[in-house]
Amino acid sequence: MLQWRELRADERESWYRDKLRRDFPADELKPRAMIEKLIGQGRYHCYGFFDEAGHPAAYAYTMECEEYVLLDYLAVEPDARGQGIGSQVLPLLGEIIGDRTMLIEAENPACARSLPDRDTRQARIRFYQKGGMRLSGVLEDAFGVEYRILTGGRECTDEEVAGAMMDIYYAMVPEEIVRREVKTWIP
Repeated sequence: MLQWRELRADERESWYRDKLRRDFPADELKPRAMIEKLIGQGRYHCYGFFDEAGHPAAYAYTMECEEYVLLDYLAVEPDARGQGIGSQVLPLLGEIIGDRTMLIEAENPACARSLPDRDTRQARIRFYQKGGMRLSGVLEDAFGVEYRILTGGRECTDEEVAGAMMDIYYAMVPEEIVRREVKTWIP
């Protein structure tokens, strides 16, 4: 059974340097200063998930905006992958966010550059769906990457999801950048 807690400032620094940089491409990482600023505003949370021996097993970073919570980063430690850890984290995140709606950006399989890339993107969406997330009809192009948006928790319309995604971006990034770099639509 996994245990979780919010990461302390010193842990956030080392986890960003050692784990996020290992698990995510550099162009997908928010600057650490931006994350810390949002934490200071009470909008961003960094959770560590630990096994029974207290060793790190996974982490999830979330961004809150009213009744919506964006799952910004989720990763399982390399030596714990393939053991169902990610499937344990999703329900715990559901407990953490309560009656709010979780939003997840998953790279659109239709925009994959190769068959293996498409298969990876489809597997990621299936993982979230297996964990109870629903694939919305919302598409998003954020900083040149097209996403499908999944939701979990409280039910909401595609229009609400699209609006919530824009609100989250406006809370993180200056408005002029969002207007230029982020588009959300329902086909």
